[in-house]
Amino acid sequence: MNQENNEQSIGPIDAEFSLDKVRNSKETLTRLINYLMQQKGRLLAAFLSAIISVVLTLRAPLIFSEGIDLIVEGVMPMILGIGPAAIDFQELGRVMLVLLTLYSLSAGMMYMQEYLMATVSQKLVLALRKELSEKLTNVPLRFYDDRQKGEILSRVSNDLERVNEVLQSGIMRLFTSVLTIIGALFLMWRINYTMTLVSLATILAGILLTALVSVKIGKYFANRQRSLGVFNSRIEEYFSAQTEIKVFTLEEEVNERTQAANQQLYQDDKKAQFGMYVITPLIRLANQAGYVIIAALGAKLAIEGRLSIGDIQAFFQYVNQASEPLAEASYVANSFQAAIASAERVFDVLDETEELDDSAGVNLTELPKGNIRFENVRFGYGKDLLMDGVNFQVKAGQKVAIVGPTGAGKTTLINLLMRFYELNDGAITIDGLDIRKFKRHHLRSLFGMVLQDSWLSNDTISSNIAYGRHKATKAEIVEAAKMAHADYFIRTLPKGYESVISNETANLSQGQKQLLCIARAFLANPHILLLDEATSSVDTKTEVEIQKAMDNLMGGRTSFVIAHRLSTIKNADLILVMDKGTIVEKGSHQELLQQEGLYSEIYQSQFAT
Repeated sequence: MNQENNEQSIGPIDAEFSLDKVRNSKETLTRLINYLMQQKGRLLAAFLSAIISVVLTLRAPLIFSEGIDLIVEGVMPMILGIGPAAIDFQELGRVMLVLLTLYSLSAGMMYMQEYLMATVSQKLVLALRKELSEKLTNVPLRFYDDRQKGEILSRVSNDLERVNEVLQSGIMRLFTSVLTIIGALFLMWRINYTMTLVSLATILAGILLTALVSVKIGKYFANRQRSLGVFNSRIEEYFSAQTEIKVFTLEEEVNERTQAANQQLYQDDKKAQFGMYVITPLIRLANQAGYVIIAALGAKLAIEGRLSIGDIQAFFQYVNQASEPLAEASYVANSFQAAIASAERVFDVLDETEELDDSAGVNLTELPKGNIRFENVRFGYGKDLLMDGVNFQVKAGQKVAIVGPTGAGKTTLINLLMRFYELNDGAITIDGLDIRKFKRHHLRSLFGMVLQDSWLSNDTISSNIAYGRHKATKAEIVEAAKMAHADYFIRTLPKGYESVISNETANLSQGQKQLLCIARAFLANPHILLLDEATSSVDTKTEVEIQKAMDNLMGGRTSFVIAHRLSTIKNADLILVMDKGTIVEKGSHQELLQQEGLYSEIYQSQFAT
């Protein structure tokens, strides 16, 4: 099952993110340009630097040709036997100085252009990251329910990085390539139009070859990314399901599937890389064929006295300057398509609907009593209702237990109470005030929650316990840990409360992580407590001890407890029995047993001998 899920999730996501399919390239490009225009001063300076650099580079061959002609003129008397060589070294020195100055200025302008574009791209990506960060904190929880973590991370990291790379170097590379080609062709035409036409024919042949190969390359890279997705799913399965693989002795079968995926990736990657790197040799082949024709034609014109040796040398330099950027321009053009696709995926996140505006919401001016009422609550996605007609009332200070089979809607009910989701209909009130009238931040600050899945930040144990109360003293942190029965094992760690841990820490058991989360709830000292299978990962003895401590914590506070082990909620003031999103029974433990309904059935299944 794990394998199938991986194939369905990892593969298609990788394909979606890597095949560079753009739905609306014009709109995405317009939005990117709008972001760039926020730094139009730097952008203009970068383009001016690029233009100056290209102009200086294009001017150099003409100066170089002057030097060649000076040398040829100086040695010609000696070659013809009519006198000694007479090279004007002073003039030649001037030409060399001018060349060095041109190349130095060109290099300086190129550095300025790259520095400016790096600044522009980094600031643009920084702005996008800030917007994404704000967006991801403001989207409703449903946004995360509908997407896998890898998909969101890919948009925030990989796609942004791809945009950054193209903006940093791609724009200027494409601009300078096009400018160089146009300028070189113009100067070539001024030297000799016949040779320019021959050269232009070879350049067009190179463009045609590049276009034909690019069509194939797209297919090859699409296949490669699909194969990469399958291979990633195999590797993920191989590492995450080691216990299951060994238990069912599937090592050989899993290895065969992994090797098959690896071999397919190798074949597809080889074709993709071959297609990518074959462009340059093809263009150079076309250019070299053109060189042969140009060399023969140039020699004929030189013999006829229609061109100097320096002009021919300058022409060949311009041929190089026009042909080399061609391959680069085609490569950058392909990468632009990928960058636009990545930008579109980033903008998709930025365009997500945020939680409803609560700026007009209120804060309680006095401590909440904790009276909670669900009034005909209806909730679901679209037309599919998960809850329909949920009604119950909780008095301040009562302990409410929520039980029912898996998927009955227990956690959803808690999420609605904290307004992680918006109701379709009905109302939830706290002390008579509809929760939709609260500011979300204030509403959620009233609650303390301990989930079944423990989460710890990559920080010290002290910081993790004080996650909800950053200004807590060390004494308060230690006291909370003692109440959660976590102090003992914390002190056995090398650095005690200053030990750095994370959610993936290998030297802490799941139960120990859960104890830290419970200590965090103790320290937060919330007005209303929500416990979602909070002791599911601890042993029975520890659970009993923690339950006593929790009973003390819940004293005088309204609390909701989701539990599968009914022994932990016998003393609840109210037990809600849920099934298929609806409360089917409610009452005390004894009252529900007497009804001989679903609660009695669950209880008997746990305690029947």
